[in-house]
Amino acid sequence: MRPKDTVQRNRHYRCLEYDHDQSGELCLVACGIERCDPGVVFGPEVRDCYHLHAVLSGQGVLYVRGQELRPQAGQLFLLKDGEEVRYVADLCEPWRYCWVTYSGTNAGAISEEMGFGEGVYCLDSTVDVGQFYDLVVKMHEKPQMDRVNDLRRRGILLEYLALAMEATTAPGARFAHERSTAYYIQRAVDFINLNYTTITVADVVKYIGFDRSYFSAAFKKQAGMSPQEYIIKMRLENSIRLLTHTEWSVQQIAARVGYDDQLAFTRVFKRYYGVSPTKYRAQLDEQGG
Repeated sequence: MRPKDTVQRNRHYRCLEYDHDQSGELCLVACGIERCDPGVVFGPEVRDCYHLHAVLSGQGVLYVRGQELRPQAGQLFLLKDGEEVRYVADLCEPWRYCWVTYSGTNAGAISEEMGFGEGVYCLDSTVDVGQFYDLVVKMHEKPQMDRVNDLRRRGILLEYLALAMEATTAPGARFAHERSTAYYIQRAVDFINLNYTTITVADVVKYIGFDRSYFSAAFKKQAGMSPQEYIIKMRLENSIRLLTHTEWSVQQIAARVGYDDQLAFTRVFKRYYGVSPTKYRAQLDEQGG
């Protein structure tokens, strides 16, 4: 149930609010910016939806489920759907924060993935909280209640939540809860298969998001070769196809499979197949004759 707002807002309060009863995996319900009056009290009240605040400056106290927390500048705090909360801005240094309110079938799971699990309501941010403010400002620049701007705001909501996940989750931890390492190695294989002519191992690591050493070891365990060896394998297998089924020159084929230097391509080819690309093609012609 939507809570009743009994707080007298000041001139530093800006909020866009939309339907609280939207359906879908993730929906933007509201977004806002506020500089609280000293000592202002919110609640106690049971909140609907999830309200993720980024504290830009100041401090205050959050009372929830028997806990007394003190969110301050550089931290994020979350008010959770269906839970009673009360929060009070500091008398001397009241909060200035921005927030997004979101709902949907995936809202709870995404909140937990950020680190806001059972009993967790306040977390340090490892990124500049000003970035959250900038995203909310972008939402307020497109306030119109039409389909185009609704899609824009939803996109910005996803950026806000992704930034929060980046800011609160230890490197690599966000993968463990959902999918096995094997899943991500298969995605790496697919990425190489699509892009082998133009990528390096560094590009694959960046795409997957793992630590490079961990990724290389996991890839070799699953694929039986290193990522670099797999990229070379894909390039050479496709060079064989081109040597067999086209009349392109060796230089053209080298460039097509990712080698700017024909000599480098020839050296790699000969190391794997025991003959040069030119000799390999000549042997094919002899067999055909």
